[in-house]
Amino acid sequence: MRCLSCGRWSFRVFCVECTRALFVPEISHRKVGSLEAVSFFPYREIERWILTKHHAAGYRIYRFFAAQIVAPFLHEYRVGDETARVIGIDERVEGGYSHTAVLARYGARRAGLEYRPGALIARNRVHYAGKSLQYRLEHPRDFRYRGEKGGRAILVDDVVTTGSTLAEAHTLLRRYGVEVLFAVTLADAAR
Repeated sequence: MRCLSCGRWSFRVFCVECTRALFVPEISHRKVGSLEAVSFFPYREIERWILTKHHAAGYRIYRFFAAQIVAPFLHEYRVGDETARVIGIDERVEGGYSHTAVLARYGARRAGLEYRPGALIARNRVHYAGKSLQYRLEHPRDFRYRGEKGGRAILVDDVVTTGSTLAEAHTLLRRYGVEVLFAVTLADAAR
């Protein structure tokens, strides 16, 4: 196969040279209410790859991000021997897969953490791309939680824009007694 960035022959989605040059995480922390959201890239730097979530090739790209970025972070930042379950934000399948589920599942598996597939699904199918904070607040996701009560969790999403989705998920999980340690996102649109 060929590297999706430079076109050179590669056994991986991105060749070693492109991986080293393009995907060096710049970890940032952002407060979303009382929740800390950790992001690895400014959105503009990986927008091209984030938008592949709407295409079949996105599965391989999101799996690359899970293995190369999300899993090592989750592995390194586990809290002692305590385990936390990983919950993806709205893992609804579109186009044959769920990009958030790919990040959460492969990231958790490689980090040795528990994964809860489909635990947090939005009932409101509204798309937020390009919408204002006001619009997002007036049209909440209306999440349904089908996971265990109590315990600890780490939320996973692809992008944090205004933070409204993470805040809504965090609020719901607290009602179920789940302590959300932090959220992990690939990119922060505010950077």
